[in-house]
Amino acid sequence: MVALNERAWAILQKIVENKDELKVRVFRSRGGAILVDAGVEVDGSIGAGLLVSKMLLSGLGNVNISYAHGQFGVQVLTDSPIFACLASQYAGWRISVSGFFGMCSGPGRLLGSKEELFDKFQWVERGVRAVLFIETSNVPPQEVVEYISDSCGLHEDDVGIVFSPSNSLVGSIQVPARVVETGIHKLMEIGYDVRNVRSALGFSPIPPVGESVLDAIGKLNDAIIYGGKVVFYVDDLTDLSDIIKRVPSDSSDSYGLPFSEVFKRSNGDFYSIDPLLFSPAEVSMISLRTGRLYHAGRVNTEILEKSFR
Repeated sequence: MVALNERAWAILQKIVENKDELKVRVFRSRGGAILVDAGVEVDGSIGAGLLVSKMLLSGLGNVNISYAHGQFGVQVLTDSPIFACLASQYAGWRISVSGFFGMCSGPGRLLGSKEELFDKFQWVERGVRAVLFIETSNVPPQEVVEYISDSCGLHEDDVGIVFSPSNSLVGSIQVPARVVETGIHKLMEIGYDVRNVRSALGFSPIPPVGESVLDAIGKLNDAIIYGGKVVFYVDDLTDLSDIIKRVPSDSSDSYGLPFSEVFKRSNGDFYSIDPLLFSPAEVSMISLRTGRLYHAGRVNTEILEKSFR
C-alpha cells in the first residue's frame, strides 16, 4: 500500500513552514503533536484550504480553483481515487472524547480508526506518523490528542492534526474538494465495484462562508448535491446505462430542496436523510475498455442561487 501518512506529512510540513501567509496558527501539544488551527481562532485562507485538501488526498491528487457556470469552484484530479478519497480523505472517524466531538479525516485513520471500510478493502498501514484533519469549532484539548496518539499507537510528536470548522474559509474549500469522494461513496451505496475506478475529475462550486455551522453545512452540501460534477474513468466492459442513472443526486426522492430544508424536515438527524441524496449533481462514467461515455444528472443553478444568497 502507498505510504499515505508519509505523503500527507510532507504537505503538513508545507503548511507549518508557511503558517503566516496561510493565516493559520501552529502549536504543539504537551507531548509534541503538531496542531494547526486553520479556522477556529484564526481566519485561515484559501491557500490553506487548498493545501489541506491536498493533504487529505495524501498528495495523490491535484486541487485547484477553477471557474464554471458563473461560480468559482474547486477542481479535483486524482489517478488514485480509491486510496486518495476512501483511505485518506473520507471523514470516517468520529472523535468523541471528554465532551469534544469532531469528524476526523486523513490517512491517520488507517492507524487509529476501526472502520468497516478498511476491512472491506483489506487496507493496513503500519506508519510511523499519522496525519489527521478534524472538522470542529473547538480547539482539540490535550485529552483528544492523547486519545488519537494512543489509538494510532504512536508518540504524540509523530502525530499532526489540522482543524477548522465548517463555517470558515478552509471549510469552504476542503468540503467541496470532497466531490469525487462523494461520488465514489454513491457508487458504493448502489453496489458498484469502485475498484474499477482508475481516475477521476471533479468540480464543485465554492459557497459563501456560512454564518453559523448549520448554515455552512447547508451551503456546503448544496454545493456538491446541486453543483458538483464528476467524471469517472473506469476499467469496465459492461453496459453502465442503468448504473449511471442511479448515481447523481437527482436519483433521490429528497432531491429538489436546499439541504437546510431537508435537514429541518429530518429534525436535525443526518442519519434519517436518504443516503442516495449525497452525490454530485452531474456524473459521467467513461469506459477505458470501450471508450463509451455514460452521463446523467445536471447542475441545478436555481437551487444553488437560493442556497448561496
